[in-house]
Amino acid sequence: MSYYVTSFISIVHFISDDLIQCDATTRVVELFGDEFDDLDFELALCCFEATHKVAFADRLWESDAEEYEEMTIEEFLEAFVDAREQRDPLFVTKRFLMFQESLTKALTDEAEGDQSEDY
Repeated sequence: MSYYVTSFISIVHFISDDLIQCDATTRVVELFGDEFDDLDFELALCCFEATHKVAFADRLWESDAEEYEEMTIEEFLEAFVDAREQRDPLFVTKRFLMFQESLTKALTDEAEGDQSEDY
């Protein structure tokens, strides 16, 4: 699992332009701030899955953040990574489409919030 932990941390560092410094003992909630939000976290998850061709368990996508935010990065990966290789040729495509949906929703919510401030 340590290779996965190191890999995930590298992905977080890259996405945040090295503004987020973390290690295996960093709690998931500590990742979030101005430099790294829930959309960045979801991108990190999708990138991790695509890099390793492993999936996060479906229960992660169905969970509220409160269920895992106090876990360390290492505990989070141990709890939610299904280490079986994904053989579906569309696996990565499906994951990035999930991210696209989240991005679209976030942009729509932001645009609606900006419109309500104009009134």
